Amino acid sequence: MIFAAASLIAVPATLDLGWDEVVYVSQYGSHAPAAFMSAPRARGVTLLVWPVASWLDSTLALRLFLTATAAATLGLAFWVWSRLSRRPGIAALAAGLYASLWIALFYANAAMPNHYTAMAAVAAVGCFLLAASEPARPRAYLGLVAALAVAALMRPADAFWLGLPLLGATVAVQTFRRWRLAAAVLAGLAVGGAPWAVEAELRYGGLLERIRQAGHVQGGTSLQFSLGHVISTLDGPILCRPCDSPFRWPAALWWVALAVLVPLGVRAAHRAGTARTAWLPVVVAASMAFPYLFLIGYSAPRFLLPTYAVALVCAASGLAVLLSAAARRWRRLVAAAAAVGLAGHLAIQAGILHHVVSEQSRGRGDWTRVVQTLQSHGIRPPCVISGHEAIPVAYYARCRALEDRGYNRNVSTAQLREAAATGPFALLVKDAAPPDWVAGWQRVPVGGLTTSGLTLYLPRRPPRAPN
Repeated sequence: MIFAAASLIAVPATLDLGWDEVVYVSQYGSHAPAAFMSAPRARGVTLLVWPVASWLDSTLALRLFLTATAAATLGLAFWVWSRLSRRPGIAALAAGLYASLWIALFYANAAMPNHYTAMAAVAAVGCFLLAASEPARPRAYLGLVAALAVAALMRPADAFWLGLPLLGATVAVQTFRRWRLAAAVLAGLAVGGAPWAVEAELRYGGLLERIRQAGHVQGGTSLQFSLGHVISTLDGPILCRPCDSPFRWPAALWWVALAVLVPLGVRAAHRAGTARTAWLPVVVAASMAFPYLFLIGYSAPRFLLPTYAVALVCAASGLAVLLSAAARRWRRLVAAAAAVGLAGHLAIQAGILHHVVSEQSRGRGDWTRVVQTLQSHGIRPPCVISGHEAIPVAYYARCRALEDRGYNRNVSTAQLREAAATGPFALLVKDAAPPDWVAGWQRVPVGGLTTSGLTLYLPRRPPRAPN
């Protein structure tokens, strides 16, 4: 409840849908034609929002629904760890630490997959450990399958990096060397990944071709060092592509805290004879961070939410150990230092969140001003929008978005020109020259924007003959 309330206070439930949200919500919504789903995207979020989006054209109702869903999954995922921890309250502390992150609060009411992938990862690792414990817990196997299926439904690539160390543990570690564990991991990944694989066969010419196209959309996946990109987004923006935003060091202080607390948690688990409950989350967290640190050349802070969520299970244990292990005469001093550190952490996270929400409110407000300009020039449904940020602008204008270039290419140039010749059409251009085939079109600058350089190009129609 606190997580939900904090999110709703910090992030208005009336905040317009963002670019990615528009893609997911439009698949079942009635507001506008369905936006193009590029190769990397999965259908998990579209299924999540379907109960609301298919019935109500209301951003407020959708965000309230998603806030409740995010809070429920947070409680369920960390509840699994309450069945594992010998220290009461550790799971709740881990959940609280996760809920304190600006990224978690910002995406709590968002139609985005990352929070749900993070909670699926937390639950999957916990259920894996419960299934491997003695006495055997059959329901843990079902929980493991369900958690991995959710992860694969939301983000198949993240699910791969989640399942890989779990499968590896069933081979390399004697305690986990059980065929049922391996079968549960494979079953969860297969169940959740099946829709993505089937769609690959039907729309992309096969699974390997879809994976190839997904890599292309992500700018190519090759070995590279992207830690600097990741650090530069710790305090926003929500996506850097290319990553040229300045880094402000206070945002990285909690990484320092993680670097201290996680080893403390692992050490405490070793001393308590429960080492596997510590090293397995660390290995999974590292595995899920690997592609974003070493395989892609851009970053978004939400990409590492699963890594943070799983790592915080160990960090919470480390914090508890730090507070309880201090000598009696130092305990008050340690507790006071921890309180000051926590207050500083919350202040930094709140400041970043306020800044990000303000930036997103202004940026999404620009789409509204573009739509108003379009409507004032007669661009109304059924209509087509192409060019810079065509997908969100088209959604709010209730038009179709068509692209003949870039990562969201869904038509040829010939098809785009035909659409321009047969109905209401607008091309959005920012800080660039328009293509040659729009020569002679009406040029319409858009005023009142928070950024400059955006221009609309509208076809010049011959006057209609009188009836």
